[in-house]
Amino acid sequence: MKLELLTCRTPQVVPSERPPLLFIHGAFCGAWVWAEHFMPFFARRGYDCLAISLRGHGASGGKAALPDAGLIDYTADAACALFRLRQPPVVIGHSLGGSVAQRLAEHHGVAGLVLLASVPPSGLMQSALHMMQQAPDLLCQIALLQTLGPSAVDPGAIHRALFAPDTPPEVVLPYLPRLQSESRRVSLDLMGWRWPLRSSPCPPTLVIGGDIDRFLPVSAFKETACYYGGDLNILPGVPHGLMLDPRWPQVAEAILDWLERRFL
Repeated sequence: MKLELLTCRTPQVVPSERPPLLFIHGAFCGAWVWAEHFMPFFARRGYDCLAISLRGHGASGGKAALPDAGLIDYTADAACALFRLRQPPVVIGHSLGGSVAQRLAEHHGVAGLVLLASVPPSGLMQSALHMMQQAPDLLCQIALLQTLGPSAVDPGAIHRALFAPDTPPEVVLPYLPRLQSESRRVSLDLMGWRWPLRSSPCPPTLVIGGDIDRFLPVSAFKETACYYGGDLNILPGVPHGLMLDPRWPQVAEAILDWLERRFL
C-alpha cells in the first residue's frame, strides 16, 4: 500500500548531529498539517523532517478500508516511515498521532517523543466527558464530519474546535475542505482498551498542550507527562490545532528549545 511521505530537509551540506523528526498527524487530516509551518521551521534549524499520511488519509492508499483501520494499523504505517530514516528519530505526534507515537515507541527505538495535545495513555474517555461538559455542540459537528464530510460541517464549529477565538476566519476557511472522515474502529480503540507499555528507560518525552483546548483537558496532558516521566509545558491561549493556529511559532519554539537542550 502506498503511503504519502512528505520530506523537508535541512539546507546544510554537512550532515547534522541533530536527530531527524518524524511527524504523525491527528484525526481527520493528513501530513499536510505539518508542511504548512512546522517542517520548514525545523528544517531551517538543522532538522531533517519526514511527515506521514496514515492509511486512508491525505494521498495515502487504503481509503476504501479506512473505516476498519485500527490503532495497530496506524502504528504499522508509522513504523514504515521510521525505517526510512538514517537514525532513530524524535517522533512528534498530535492528538490521535500522539497515541500512535506512544505505541510506536513500545516496539521501536526512538530518540524521543514530543506529544502535542495528545490522547493520554488512558484513552479518550476524559476527552468525551470534557466535551460533553464544555462543548457538546462540537460532538455533533464531529459526527457530521465523520458521516457526511467537511461540506456538512459548520465552519464556526471547526473554528471553535481547533483555533483560538481571536484567529481570523480567513485563516481557518482554507483548511476546511482538506478535512476528511476518520476510522470508526480507531475511535473505539482510543476509548482506553489498553494502556501503552513504557520502555525502560522511557525515551525523553515532552508533552505540550494548550489551556483552551476544547478536546482535551489540562489534566490529560499532566497524566501523559506523569506516565512517561516527561517534561510538561502548558501554553496559555493555545488551542487544539496548535500547528495551524497563528500561535504555532510559540509551540515550535518550545519544541526547539527542548530539542536543543536534550540532544545537543
